Amino acid sequence: MENNNSFYTRNKAYILTLGGLGVVGFIFVQYMMIFDWAYLLKFTFDMLTGGGVDGVVTPSTSTYKLMVDTAFGQNYEAIAPEIIRASNERQEFIWWVFVAEIAIFCVMYTIYGRKTATVTNPNDQVQVFSLFHRLVIWFNVLIIITLIITGFNITWALRSGGGDLPYFLRSMHEITGIVWLPFWLLLSIIAFKDAKILFNNSAIKKIVLPGKYKPMKRIIYIVFVMMGAGLLTSGIIIWFLHPDAFTHGQFIQFKRLLLYTHFGASVLIMFFLMDFVYSVLVSVKGNFQGLITGKYPREHLEQLAPDVLADIENKKGK
Repeated sequence: MENNNSFYTRNKAYILTLGGLGVVGFIFVQYMMIFDWAYLLKFTFDMLTGGGVDGVVTPSTSTYKLMVDTAFGQNYEAIAPEIIRASNERQEFIWWVFVAEIAIFCVMYTIYGRKTATVTNPNDQVQVFSLFHRLVIWFNVLIIITLIITGFNITWALRSGGGDLPYFLRSMHEITGIVWLPFWLLLSIIAFKDAKILFNNSAIKKIVLPGKYKPMKRIIYIVFVMMGAGLLTSGIIIWFLHPDAFTHGQFIQFKRLLLYTHFGASVLIMFFLMDFVYSVLVSVKGNFQGLITGKYPREHLEQLAPDVLADIENKKGK
């Protein structure tokens, strides 16, 4: 049988993922959110090239227009007529995005099922994760769960209502986001399995998780790093950027852009986090216990993760 080694075959996971995200993203932004794409691109380009963050990308045509632009930023309705209106619209529509993500996720893994290794010698254990690895992984799990719960409280603020609990959850979301920063960075470093190719002789190789990336797992890692960076950067700036009576017009459009960046990154990272958690903890029997103890039966690795076992043995042989 002829081996099909075409560009599409080698990069199918990346192409299909990018295509699917493109379609979903277009439908969401075009029909479920308020965006003027032409203005958004001009605003972003102007901001990156030193034009400022006030959103005024063309000269004001009248004194009145200059006053409006100064007070609110140009094209006030381009990103969202009001922050609160944008929040209300998300509460009406955004939950459908999460419903779709969960539905796709469930269908995919119902088809794939659960893998189980045949282990005849459970006492032959191999150390896969160090205590440091496990602490970084589990702290990320706990922090991300907290961010999801507290973030949903903000997204559906009208549904959760007022009171002490929603107020506490909102404050907790911001503080937890700051706490996540070092743990996101640590996980990004130890999960950088491609570092073995880029820095083969460096000290970082000793702390990188064993094994090699298959295309889909590499996509999950890339999304975690990129969307995590987007969430942390936008979230921290939103929290610490406080417009006043003199800087309101300069910051209002910029803060809206950050708000949508933050929310868009959360939508994207959610699906891939569900995929990661399922594939690591549920889809393979024995993985959950391994992430607690750090050890796996050798036969488990031979059958389900031979790349991990080969990497570990290769390190021992050096």
